[in-house]
Amino acid sequence: MPAPLSRPRLVTAALAVVAILLSLVMLERARTGIERIPMTVGVTPATLYRPADAAPAPLAVVVHGFGGSRQMMEAISLTLARAGMAVVSFDFHGQGRSVVPMSPDAFPDEQGSSGTTVQLVRQTLEVIEAAEALPGVQGPAALVGHSMATDILVRAAARRPATGPVALISAYSREVTPETPAKLLILSGQREGGLREVALGMVRQVAPEAAEGETVRAGEIERRAAVAPYVGHAGVLWSPATLRELRDWLAPGSTAPVAATGPWILLLLAGLVALVWPAAALLPNRRRKALAIGWPFFLVLLALPALPAAFLSLNFGASVLGLAGVGRIALFFGIWGLLQLAVLAHYRGLDRRIDGPALALLMGGSLIFAFAMDRYAAAFLPTGPRLPLMALLAIGTLPFMLAHAHLAHRAGFWRRLLLALAPVLALGGAIAAEPERLGLSFTVVPVFLLFLLVFGTMGRWVSRFTGPATVGIGLGLMLAWSIAASTPLFGASSRLIY
Repeated sequence: MPAPLSRPRLVTAALAVVAILLSLVMLERARTGIERIPMTVGVTPATLYRPADAAPAPLAVVVHGFGGSRQMMEAISLTLARAGMAVVSFDFHGQGRSVVPMSPDAFPDEQGSSGTTVQLVRQTLEVIEAAEALPGVQGPAALVGHSMATDILVRAAARRPATGPVALISAYSREVTPETPAKLLILSGQREGGLREVALGMVRQVAPEAAEGETVRAGEIERRAAVAPYVGHAGVLWSPATLRELRDWLAPGSTAPVAATGPWILLLLAGLVALVWPAAALLPNRRRKALAIGWPFFLVLLALPALPAAFLSLNFGASVLGLAGVGRIALFFGIWGLLQLAVLAHYRGLDRRIDGPALALLMGGSLIFAFAMDRYAAAFLPTGPRLPLMALLAIGTLPFMLAHAHLAHRAGFWRRLLLALAPVLALGGAIAAEPERLGLSFTVVPVFLLFLLVFGTMGRWVSRFTGPATVGIGLGLMLAWSIAASTPLFGASSRLIY
């Protein structure tokens, strides 16, 4: 029988529950009075946000950056809808809920364009045209985009006879000219030094002495470069300063409160993770001893799979399930884990006992986190073509995380750090050596590091009361889930895209 919870665990549980409930109330309150209507434009999934009174409303089209989704832009969409606008937000091909992969021709040509750019500009124009045809909306559409979408929107606006105000967040497009877009707001996070210079350059095309926070005009041209304090490339999307600037630029005169959901999202996700710590102490105590692995043997196990995993992923798995890079990722993780498991099984033995309650807690906590993430922060459910992708990835991630769990079981900080960095460095080195073959796989690196930070923390707490096989299976499944749900998808051939 598990021992009663200690006072620190009881306090943590109480605070986590309060944080979760408070966050849910505040996040749902941010949606009050706003209709959120799912829609589809051709094959493009989208959402229409508008005030519940259904009065005629000016239109804004809101677009996410690379690897993003409609959920990542929802604070902006809700803010503009609160200000009386009709907002259409959609998922780019290969991202979010889209079932169509992006073109693999991602590298720009001499003109700074690429097959991916052409494809996404075409998609954007289709969505804008469909949005302007919706009943009860007033065009032309205002445009809001983040990061990669800034270049797409500038190119799309140049192909339209009329465009409303444009707002670019974390902008880098070279297509901005002194004449177009005519009414342009450029927003950057305070920590985006290079992009802040790009934003100032866009404004100084009109007024060479312009400064951040200053609105400049030259005839019908109006521009402003603004900075959201304290935040970087992702946090800028939820900054209250960003939301106020967008409201004032696109809906001048509105005093509606902005949808500052960012802190509540962080509090909700932190509360869900924290709750696993006291919950783990309620498990039956079936802890296992750590394997006797000295530092020399540990370092050999770290170095052993690096070259085989990198070499085989470079030369095989280029096209699987009609997607580029997916097979390479599965192969990399699978070879890495199988080599380590084989050596461990021969020299030290492996834990083969599966603890049902511990596995249920780890998977349950992870899935609740994933569903909360998907509802409020970013697309995080493997739907459509991502489901078979998850099954394929699990063939590689299960042995990888089983080996990882055995080596990390009851290990100190430095060993856990090396276990995280070794595969990242090996995969990063392979990508740098052969960018044309592995370049489309680079997005797995940040996903893997965030996975270890969140789900790895849950696994470490659960592992104190069970063995590495249980934790390895749970984390192996969740790593496949995480990559399948969040990694942008590229087609194996551009002929499948156009």
